[in-house]
Amino acid sequence: MASTQSDTVLGSQIAPSPGSAVMRRAILRLAWPAALEMVLHMGVWMFDVAMVGRLGAVSLSATAVSGQVYWSLVFLMGGIGVGLTAVVSRLIGAGERREAGRVGAQGALLALAAGLALGVIVWAAAPGVFLVARLGQEASSLGVTYMRTICLGAPFLVTGMALSGVLRAYGDTRTPMLIVALTNALNVVGDWALIFGNLGFPALGVRGAALASLSAQAVGAVVFMALLFSGRLKARISLADVTRPDRFVVARILRVAVPASLENMFTDLARTVGIFAVTSLGSVAMASHEVTAAAESLSFMPGFGLAVAATVLVGQSLGAGDPARAEAGVRESARMSVMFMGSLGVLFLLIPRQLVSVFTNDPAIIDLASKCLRVTAFAQPFMALQGVYSGALRGAGDTRSPMLIAAVTSWGCRVALSYLAVFVLHLPLPWLWGIMVLDWGVKLAWVTVVYRRGRWREAGV
Repeated sequence: MASTQSDTVLGSQIAPSPGSAVMRRAILRLAWPAALEMVLHMGVWMFDVAMVGRLGAVSLSATAVSGQVYWSLVFLMGGIGVGLTAVVSRLIGAGERREAGRVGAQGALLALAAGLALGVIVWAAAPGVFLVARLGQEASSLGVTYMRTICLGAPFLVTGMALSGVLRAYGDTRTPMLIVALTNALNVVGDWALIFGNLGFPALGVRGAALASLSAQAVGAVVFMALLFSGRLKARISLADVTRPDRFVVARILRVAVPASLENMFTDLARTVGIFAVTSLGSVAMASHEVTAAAESLSFMPGFGLAVAATVLVGQSLGAGDPARAEAGVRESARMSVMFMGSLGVLFLLIPRQLVSVFTNDPAIIDLASKCLRVTAFAQPFMALQGVYSGALRGAGDTRSPMLIAAVTSWGCRVALSYLAVFVLHLPLPWLWGIMVLDWGVKLAWVTVVYRRGRWREAGV
């Protein structure tokens, strides 16, 4: 059965004006749950670190290495959700609700297979990771246990991420946010119970932390599937479609998903390699860098939410054959993102010491991190616009351009210049944050050219 335009975020009566009050409300309705979902993800990560940190430095180092490797591989699979959002939103805009459900079902099957493959890879690679890390026998043993436990949840986690992409395609960012809130709550309770032996459970330490995450991820995936099978949401999938693989539909998803996954890979690897330049500056510099990153993350939340809004609006509008409405949605999302992130940038300039003091009371770290936060204040408008324009391209199905931009700028600008600054010119930490500002500026200039060229209007998915 075909859907009507009421399934779309904006409906069919919206004038393509960036100042439209209806459009602003639609964008905010999409953006705030996505932004809050990101806050929840960050919050549970901080809680996990705090809980494991009470077990001591050895346990914390073991889970830090494990987590970095595991989540880097998980984010590679995040491209499946991006591909599903692009394809399904286009179908919803075109009124092809039945086909949208079929694509969502095939995406769930693809994500399950990818999650199973990821779990096998992590299980097999765990000993080798700690052989390379050289953390010592105790930390290595704990780390292998953690990785081999948490990787059992990979099929649930990757499937949940993919189904979140399906729901976003329908304009439903609230349901994924609520499910994340549920899983985070289960994770927190599980950490408290399984790490330290509360509620009648044995004290399992590092393995307990992994079991808590695994259990929460499994519950989240089951809730996603139950809701989508139930027909209670606009988004729905059929069990029959899940059990009948369609290689043409899977190939359609992968055309968008693979470049999105590679974008994540290039960005994450560049960030990891760049850390070694920071560590060479000493422990105070490394701590200051982490504190600055934590304070700066305050601005990511609204920016991420508005980028998601641009992705969904472009996909649905192009599906409805209305590129003018897509452009209007992007302009309004960009304006709002610059306003929110720019305002936080002003705070970074005016009260950096107060902001970084939330994360540390060390005077040396506060002083250096404050300088870095002032530098990164100038990047906020660049990050805002770059996020929205890249989100618009992804919504149109063009994930290759953001991938290419990320690969070239992250490595050719950020990594290369950071190593030059530290190992050749011997410059202090604020210069590395200045290089990050430059990197965001180059990313913005490039993605703006691609967006304004306008080929995304005819991009196929």
